[in-house]
Amino acid sequence: MNPWLGGSFVEKVRQHWWPEYSWRKFFWFNTGYFVIMIASVVVYDFRGGIWLVLPLAWSIERLCNGFWHLWWTIHFREYSPGLVSSILIWMDTYFIVRYRPVGETIAPRTLWGAVLIGLLAAAFLAFYIPLIKGRAMRAKA
Repeated sequence: MNPWLGGSFVEKVRQHWWPEYSWRKFFWFNTGYFVIMIASVVVYDFRGGIWLVLPLAWSIERLCNGFWHLWWTIHFREYSPGLVSSILIWMDTYFIVRYRPVGETIAPRTLWGAVLIGLLAAAFLAFYIPLIKGRAMRAKA
């Protein structure tokens, strides 16, 4: 355990919600998620147009995920692994909003589709482990 940062994400998830959580689960979930995010960017790069919806959705999800890490830090009064890297995501969000080319408008259906997908993905990530896995842990106790 890192004495400066108070442990890893996997250790903290085990402690608070899901004792069976493992590095293997963490690795494969994140690998799959990154492959989906990368593929979304590549598809948009080659196809353009409406395909912006997925990279934009993942940007929205990552922004919300940073707020989840902030909640964790406040709620448990401990460092949430991922909080520092969330600052980098918030910076990316600022650049997306602030420096997006003015001449490239985002169609409303693309924007709202991205918001919907991003918020649904963020809700899944924010609530699955604490509510579903946490409930199972509380039931065992």
